[in-house]
Amino acid sequence: MPGRRGALPLAGKVDHDADAAQVAEAMVSIWLEIEASLAPVIGHRGMAALYERSLYLTATSHPWLPVPHEAPQSIDLSALQSVVAQQASTEALRGGSTLLHTFCELLGSLIGDPLARRLLGPLWEPGNEDAQREVQHR
Repeated sequence: MPGRRGALPLAGKVDHDADAAQVAEAMVSIWLEIEASLAPVIGHRGMAALYERSLYLTATSHPWLPVPHEAPQSIDLSALQSVVAQQASTEALRGGSTLLHTFCELLGSLIGDPLARRLLGPLWEPGNEDAQREVQHR
């Protein structure tokens, strides 16, 4: 879904020379926005389940991501922030962007792209495809 719509907000919230700690802070901010948009619709447990599945799927290409070992009741943003901040800035940005993409693709596959766009639309910048491709290919 996001790849077809525009750039993920992560690319717009950090400078090109941001360090990993800045990337981690931006990610936490974005996940809080996502949770605020989705939790009223799918609940905190539903949000946690989608987040956990996204971490699991993304960890195949970014094994440093914190995959929970039991079913979470809520998302653990402090664990995410901690591991992202420990990565090289390029890897932090790449892994964070991949995680957001995975989450949105999974959400779109479950509830449909039109509803996912409506729920998350304000979190994405319209029409910035080039910036997203640059993040993915770093």
